[in-house]
Amino acid sequence: MLLSGERVKDSRSELSQQSGDQLTCALRTHHWSPQYIRKVPQATRRDPSLARDTMISMKQDAQPPAQKSHEPVIPTYYALTMPGIETTAYSEIHQRFPDSTLVRFARGVVIFTTMAAPAELLTLRTTEDIFFLLTRIHSLGRSVSALRVLHSATEHADVLGALNYWRRLHNMSLAETWRVVSQLEGQHEFRRMDAGQAIIDALRDRMPQRMRFSADEADVEFWLWLQGSQALIGLRLSDATMRHRTYKHEHLPASLRPTIAAAMVRLSQPQPDDIILDPMCGAGTLLIERALADTYDRAIGSDIEDEAVTLARRNARHAGVGISWYVGDARTLKMDANSVTRILTNLPFGKQIGSPQENAELYHVLASEFARVLRPNGIAVTITSDDRLWDVTLRNGGWRVTKKIVIVVLGQPASIFVAQHD
Repeated sequence: MLLSGERVKDSRSELSQQSGDQLTCALRTHHWSPQYIRKVPQATRRDPSLARDTMISMKQDAQPPAQKSHEPVIPTYYALTMPGIETTAYSEIHQRFPDSTLVRFARGVVIFTTMAAPAELLTLRTTEDIFFLLTRIHSLGRSVSALRVLHSATEHADVLGALNYWRRLHNMSLAETWRVVSQLEGQHEFRRMDAGQAIIDALRDRMPQRMRFSADEADVEFWLWLQGSQALIGLRLSDATMRHRTYKHEHLPASLRPTIAAAMVRLSQPQPDDIILDPMCGAGTLLIERALADTYDRAIGSDIEDEAVTLARRNARHAGVGISWYVGDARTLKMDANSVTRILTNLPFGKQIGSPQENAELYHVLASEFARVLRPNGIAVTITSDDRLWDVTLRNGGWRVTKKIVIVVLGQPASIFVAQHD
């Protein structure tokens, strides 16, 4: 049940003047069911300031217990993404699940609804993690009193409903342990652990008696995402394999994160007759993600380092995809002109690999060589943190940049370029 911005403002003003049991009256005024109202603690109703915070928290996107109805309840989820690829991630969500509806974007977050089975959501490739949304708070204060709002919002969330979604993913097995993970960004008068403790305290009275709290590893994880005045509380449905993949056994320094590679694949507009080249393949992540995404004619990966090609070949074997690998220099590709339809590659950032001085010369040669082997109307999707240099190099080399997406990789800004050669 949602209140519009103006009604919320009016509610805050009304509640600031109320005392005693007037929170109950306010909740009834805004059409909360008596069953839901009875869950508000009596102490909360008698404390005007706490009542105000509770009302504000309850007006957020908490999902109250479903009323008797023939209409199915559409669950709300949120996906964590690498910052910058939120729109690309939702494009995948909506393509895979056409019934999905976008609720909101936030930095590194996509909130959406869908009737898709939870297990199907875990097959998304541009998403780091998937959560069942318990509650969303739009305007959380920065003071210590915000902890009461977090506690109250959690206390009134549909925890048992969320646990049922978790069970559906685990063959209806019963979880034995639970924990809380908290993430906090921005300036607040409380610590991350304080916010997490508020969630823990609220959940202790809501969890099934058979389940025990664990400070470390646990079967079920509730996550608090708090960024400035925006807060999400959800139950994690995914695990580490969603973001790290099961095929990636081998790693190299500066290796590309699989979810970013998957986003780059989507941006390349895959076609079934694609001939794809990654001339600096590293551990092979980009080509493997492309091979897993859709059909293709041929995929070719090369790298100047023998070790990289060996590791890429191993990862491809674990993924069960067919890719041709060879050792070669991206500056002098062993390929005919106009021989590939797509180029996907992770350029040297000039930090862990290479240097800004080396990149200035390297990028010029690469842009020329890429233009030679790419067919007319072909697409090159590249990523680098030296984006100004690569942008200028492409444009000076006759390339047309059709899209540029600024993202964050390991805390550093980087840019994905989608380009075609005129």
